[in-house]
Amino acid sequence: MLDGVRSRKLAFSWTGAALVLAILALLNVVAYFAYLRLDFSAGRIYSVSPGTRSILSSLKDNLLIRVYYSPRLPQPYGFNEVYLKSLLGEYKSAGRGKVKIEFLNPDEDERAKKEALTAGVSGVRLNVMGKDKLELREVMMGLVVLYKGKTETVPVLQNTPDFEYDITRKIRKLSLSRFKTAGFVTGHGEKSADDGALQPVFDGLRETMQVESVDLSKPVPAQVDALWLFGPTKPLAPQEIERLKSWVGSGRTLGILLDRRWVDFRAFYSSKLETGLDALLAAWGVDMREGFVADGQAERIQVEQQSGMFIMMNVLEYPYIPVITNMNKGHAATRGLDAVSMPFVHPIFFKDKGSGLRYTSLLDSSAASWHLMNTRVSPYEPLAGVDKAEKGPFSVAGFLEGDFYKATPSTAVATDAVVLGTAAASATAPAPADSPVSPQAPGERRTSAPGRVILVGTSRIIQQGLTIKPANLAFFLNLVEWSLADESLLSIRSKGVTYRYLRPLSTAGRLAAKNAMIFALPLALVAAGAAVYRGQKRRRSVIQATYGG
Repeated sequence: MLDGVRSRKLAFSWTGAALVLAILALLNVVAYFAYLRLDFSAGRIYSVSPGTRSILSSLKDNLLIRVYYSPRLPQPYGFNEVYLKSLLGEYKSAGRGKVKIEFLNPDEDERAKKEALTAGVSGVRLNVMGKDKLELREVMMGLVVLYKGKTETVPVLQNTPDFEYDITRKIRKLSLSRFKTAGFVTGHGEKSADDGALQPVFDGLRETMQVESVDLSKPVPAQVDALWLFGPTKPLAPQEIERLKSWVGSGRTLGILLDRRWVDFRAFYSSKLETGLDALLAAWGVDMREGFVADGQAERIQVEQQSGMFIMMNVLEYPYIPVITNMNKGHAATRGLDAVSMPFVHPIFFKDKGSGLRYTSLLDSSAASWHLMNTRVSPYEPLAGVDKAEKGPFSVAGFLEGDFYKATPSTAVATDAVVLGTAAASATAPAPADSPVSPQAPGERRTSAPGRVILVGTSRIIQQGLTIKPANLAFFLNLVEWSLADESLLSIRSKGVTYRYLRPLSTAGRLAAKNAMIFALPLALVAAGAAVYRGQKRRRSVIQATYGG
C-alpha cells in the first residue's frame, strides 16, 4: 500500500511539473504574439518605442537588418554590441516574423567586409589592447537595412541612445512611398540649408522628409505640406503677409521661429528687428514682446576677458539663455525631453479676441524669470531693471489652433494647386458670398480642418556660432515633423536626450547638506558599533542566565 501511495505522489509530481512547463511554454508563445514587454530602465531604452512598433507593423514585405560588427572591442563598444543585439531582438519580436537579423564578423569574413564597404559601412580606427601591446585596429560597427530591393546604411553605431532612432528612420525611409514636404520661406534673411553650420540640421530633416525653399511672392508649391518661417531678419511684403493668412486660413500649418531683436554675440549688444509680422500676430491675439526673458535657471557660457597681456576664460551663468524645464509633457513634440536651452527668447502672450483661436503653451520659463527690455546683455553686468520688471513664468513656445480665416480672412492664393476643380469649373460655379474662396483665387482650397500656427520666441535654438545641444535639435525636428502630422519618430528621437539639472538649495539647506556629509558617516559608524556592542552584551546575558547555574 505504501508503494502505491509513493507511486501516486511521484505521478502527481511529474504531472505537476509537466503542467508548469506547459503553462510556461504557452505564456512564452502568448508573449511573443501579444508583444508584452516590461522595461523599467530610465527612458525605456531596452524596448522599442510605439513609433517603431507602428512602422514595423506596417511593413508589407520582409525586412533584413544585416549588422557588421567587429568582435572583442574595448569598452564601451563591447557593451554597445550587447545592447545592439538586445535591441534588435526587440525589433524582431515587434516585426511579427517580417524582420530578419544577421550578425556578420567583417574581421574574419573578407567577403562580408567587402559587402560592408560597398554598402557604405565605415571603418573606424580604435586603440585595442592586445595580449602584450596596444595596437591601432580598424574595426566596423555599422549595419545595412534591406527592403524590397532597396538599401539604407548606418555607417557607424556609436551612441546607444541613438541606436533606435538611427535604425528606425532608415526603415521608415525604405517603407514610405512618398515623403511629406516642409517648405522653408526664403528671401528675408531666414536661416536655411545654405548656412554652413546648419547643414547637418537640414540634412537630418531630409532623412525623414522633403525640404523645399519657398518664395512667398508666388503661390506656395502644391506639394508643400507645412510652411516654416525660420528667423527672418527683413520685413515681409504686404502680399507675402496675405499669402501667410491664406495658407493658415485654408486649414494648413505654419511654423514661426521669430527674433524681435538682433544680438551681437561679441559686443553683447541688441537692437530692434523689423519683420512686418507684428500686425498679423496681433490679429491672432498674440503679443510676442520685444524684450528678452532672463531666467535664474540658465546655461553657463565661456567668455574671454582681457587681463593685461593675458586672455582669461571665465565660466559664467548667463540668464539670457534660459534652460527651460517646464514643458507640456502631454504633447508629442516635448514628450521625453527634459530641458531645452532658449537663447535670447521673447515671451509670448495670448489674448482671445473672440475669433475662437486657442493657444497651447509648450515651453514655460521658471518662476525665477523676468521680462527685461535691456539693450545691453553683457554677462559681466548685473541685470538692470529686475525690481520693476514683469515676473514669470512666461510662455516661450506654443501653438495656435482654430479657424484662422475667421480671424484674418484673405483673398490671396495660398498654393498653385487647384483643389476645387478646374479654374473653368470654378468660374462657372462661383463660391458663395461667405466662402473663403475669393473670385481672385478660384482654385483655392477650403477645408473644415483647423489651421495651426507654431510659435517659438527665438530662432536661436539652432544658431550658427552657438553650440547646438541635442535636446534643442530634437525639439526643432519634433516641431517640424509634428507640423507634417507625422509623429512616428518623435518619441524615439527624445530617447536618451536627458538633462540632469540640480534643484537649487536655500542657504539653510546647503548648510544642512554640508554638515550631514561631514558628520553622517562617523555618526553612523558609532551607532553601528553601539548596536553591535548591545547585541553581544544581550547574548552574553542570555547565555549566562541559561547555563550559569
